[in-house]
Amino acid sequence: MLFKNTPEKFWNLIASKYAASPISDRTAYETKIQKIKSHLTNESRVLDIGCATGTQCGGIAGEVKQVTGIDISSKLLTIAEQRMAERKLGNIEFFQTTVFDERFKSGSFDVVTAFYVLHFFEDIDSVFNRIHDLLKPGGLFISETACLGERNIVMARLLRFAGQLGFLPLTNLLTTQKLEHALDKAGFTIIDKTKFSKSSYAEFTLFARKPE
Repeated sequence: MLFKNTPEKFWNLIASKYAASPISDRTAYETKIQKIKSHLTNESRVLDIGCATGTQCGGIAGEVKQVTGIDISSKLLTIAEQRMAERKLGNIEFFQTTVFDERFKSGSFDVVTAFYVLHFFEDIDSVFNRIHDLLKPGGLFISETACLGERNIVMARLLRFAGQLGFLPLTNLLTTQKLEHALDKAGFTIIDKTKFSKSSYAEFTLFARKPE
C-alpha cells in the first residue's frame, strides 16, 4: 500500500497501535501541560492540529471554553471521541480535516497547538500563515516538532525517500532554526523555547505570539 497521496490511510492502519502506545516521558508531558495551562483562561478557544487520539485536547479541556481537535485519520478520531466520552468532557469537538478547512474563520482561536505534526507539511510557510490568520490578535501558537534535519541525516534522508516513494507519509526534514525563521517570517514573536524532557531526542516546544 502506498501513502504518498493518501497519508490518512497510513494513520488509519496504525491507529490501534498508536493509541496503545504509552507516553514515553510522563513527567515531561505533565510539565508541558502545566506550562500550556498557564497561558489559558476559561474563555480560551483552542485548535489542536493533528490531535490524533485527543490526549492533549483532554489534558487542557478543563481550563478552557472550547477545544477543537482536527486530524486526517478517521480511526484516530473515533478513538479520541470514545476517550473524551468516557471522561465526560463536553467542550471538545473533533473534525476529520486540515488546518486549511474554510469553515475555520480568521481570528477564531485564542490558542493553536501542533504537536509532532508540522514535519508532515511540505510548505511550512503556508501553514504558519494560516495559523497566524486563525489566531486572534495576541493569540498564541504552541508547537513541538520532530526536527529530523537535526538528527542522523542519513536515516532522515531515508525516511524522506520512503515518503517520496509512498511507503510512508512524506516527511519534511525540518530544523529548529528553520521553524524559528518561518515563524518570524509569518509575523510571530517567539516568547518561550523549552525542552521539557532530558532525553537526547527531546525537541523544543516553541511558544509564539501573534502581535496585538
